Amino acid sequence: MGRRAIDQSARLTPMPVLNPDLNSVSNPASNRVTDLDDKMRAAHTAGDAVALVTLYTQAADLAQAGGDPDAAGFYLTHAYVFALQCHAPQRTTLNARLVALGRDAPLPDGA
Repeated sequence: MGRRAIDQSARLTPMPVLNPDLNSVSNPASNRVTDLDDKMRAAHTAGDAVALVTLYTQAADLAQAGGDPDAAGFYLTHAYVFALQCHAPQRTTLNARLVALGRDAPLPDGA
């Protein structure tokens, strides 16, 4: 069976950054939230998974401090996915936080 040519017109387009609750997080330093959102967008554009782990973790911390566990879980999940993709050491801590929120199962030993 021969190889088929790839249709160059069918390129993937980047997904829009979905930050549904970041601007509604109760935080007196709204410039910090805007700055964080800008940094997230830039990291997504650059494909910088390491930065995204940190930025989504920061967003989760803000959401949790603002009393929004659903938003915190949303951001922690994203941070965790990027941590898994780039084998970041934070993956175990992020997993533990998600487990504490009832949003994931514990990692197997040595993962």
